[in-house]
Amino acid sequence: MSLTAPMMTSRKLRCADRLRCGRVRAMTEMTIIVIPADIQAPAIAAAHTLLRQEDRMRKVYRYGFDTPDRLEPIALLATLRAEQPVARITLPYGEDAWLVTRHESVKTVLGDPRFSRATVVAAGDRTPRAGPFNPTPNPFSVTDPPHHARLRKLVAGVFGRLAVELRRPRAEQVAGELIDDMIAVGPPVDLIQAFAIQFPTLMIGEVLGVPQPDRLQVRDWTLPVLSYWSRTKHEVDRAHRRMREYVSSLVARKREHPEADLLSTLVSHIDRQEIAEAEAIAVGVSMLLNDSTANQIGSFLYVLLTHPDQLAWLRANPSRVPDAVEELLRFAPLTPDKPGGGQGNVRMALADVELDGVCIRAGDFVVTSITSANRDERIFVDSHEIDLGRTPNPHMAFGHGPHHCPGDKLARMWLQVAVSCLLTRFSNPQLAVPADEVPWKVGTVNRGPAALQVTW
Repeated sequence: MSLTAPMMTSRKLRCADRLRCGRVRAMTEMTIIVIPADIQAPAIAAAHTLLRQEDRMRKVYRYGFDTPDRLEPIALLATLRAEQPVARITLPYGEDAWLVTRHESVKTVLGDPRFSRATVVAAGDRTPRAGPFNPTPNPFSVTDPPHHARLRKLVAGVFGRLAVELRRPRAEQVAGELIDDMIAVGPPVDLIQAFAIQFPTLMIGEVLGVPQPDRLQVRDWTLPVLSYWSRTKHEVDRAHRRMREYVSSLVARKREHPEADLLSTLVSHIDRQEIAEAEAIAVGVSMLLNDSTANQIGSFLYVLLTHPDQLAWLRANPSRVPDAVEELLRFAPLTPDKPGGGQGNVRMALADVELDGVCIRAGDFVVTSITSANRDERIFVDSHEIDLGRTPNPHMAFGHGPHHCPGDKLARMWLQVAVSCLLTRFSNPQLAVPADEVPWKVGTVNRGPAALQVTW
């Protein structure tokens, strides 16, 4: 590139003016920019910005990245945060997208109304995704405000802070009974099968209003959907249909015999024409499909048992269990780094938006990496280290903005109860096998140990 004087052509001025939001896609190295002395430095800076953006756009990463077993951070994400925080990616299916990796920019995408969920759902097969088809989306994520707020408001009473705290004693009772069963069997015990799966399954069933004899059976029906990347569309659709039919039968039962549960509450909203019956059924199915807490319990215990210094600190400071749970949520990513589930981490830009020096154009797909945001060195000191006493802890494990997980308070309470009860009841918990022999789930929407043999 060469520099001459004394004037800049109007075409080159338009080029420089449009650099900020990337409206000029490329500039060759042979471009001659005519620069008067008084604007030479800003023009040079603008030209360099354009060339840097052009270089970035030449590099397209194949996504999802190879995710290590267990919970090791993906090295490429740290590189992207430092050098290319808004990167172009291509996925196995659907259109290319932008990947956003820094904490503040992820917050912007998830919270700014210029980025839409509804348009992603409407895009169908164009949506960037890891699997060959889109599973049925979560009803809380298919619309944008203000319509989105209507559904959240209807379930707010069940998920509010007071309602959650009223459920804590019952959660402690159920957790204690499961631990009693483990102690009766004696070590070693697979913590995943004996506790991590059963505890949240029983609690979700209780909140929703699923009869206790059905709860573990219903969970088996969810497995094809929760591993849809490795299943056929026919298998996933059949599982969804079975769950919709089951929840529909429960709705009919609750209409005749209402109880103090979420489905009965939704039936009352149906009868007042505040929600369609299909929406109520979709809410029920989405709750049954939630295996996040089960995987998080397994991952949390794996982290604690492989970090004895942190485990000892928590034993010495049991009142800090809530802080410890927040750090475990930050440190132990729930999802493999690929768009999955209901495409909840994908948005479409409704307008041109500049993020980290790159213009996201209206109509572009944007993928957010919450895993990366939760390891951002700009926000978290020693971000790749676990510190159970870390405060403040502005992680985004439950998302951010209008589509923030509506059940986050309930999940936090269950996780606090699980960690507290397990540490209280077992004086010396240890892995019964070497850490590198713990098997991890493969091909599933959420990540966690497939088995966790423990002794005490």
